[in-house]
Amino acid sequence: MSQMTDSRGFRSGATLSVLLLLVATYLYLEPTTQLIGVGMIMAISTAMLVSAATSLRVSLLALPFRILRERGVIPAPKPTDLQPVPGLRLAQVIGGTMIFFGVIAHTAFSADSIAVGLVVIVATLQSFLAITGICVACKLYGIVVWFENRRRTPEGTTIPRQKIRLR
Repeated sequence: MSQMTDSRGFRSGATLSVLLLLVATYLYLEPTTQLIGVGMIMAISTAMLVSAATSLRVSLLALPFRILRERGVIPAPKPTDLQPVPGLRLAQVIGGTMIFFGVIAHTAFSADSIAVGLVVIVATLQSFLAITGICVACKLYGIVVWFENRRRTPEGTTIPRQKIRLR
């Protein structure tokens, strides 16, 4: 069985990242604070990529949730709250990379519409995760694994059905 993590932490992390992206966008739109906005957006990208690189052991965006859970304010996770780490890692890699390329598009190529588009996509997917608990990249990861397992199965054998929860 793969490593599992409390999905509630990543829902709260997604909420925090969306709020920070909104603040960063506001700061970016103001000429006097534009550099601070870009820096905040880059910090969010870095936090997501560090989370993925450490197999979610270091998740700066989910840190407030972890602190509250360790102090007993938030109860321990139920089995339904657990989610496989690989899908969440993929989500962090995709989101962090898209934001990073948005910053590159803005700073190196002055392609502001591309930069904004990439950040909006990530913010939308993070909002969807925060509101519904559904991680789109996690679902894509599950589908890819399912197809990969079907492809590798020798002829004449069957593999057990896999659950892809949609909550």
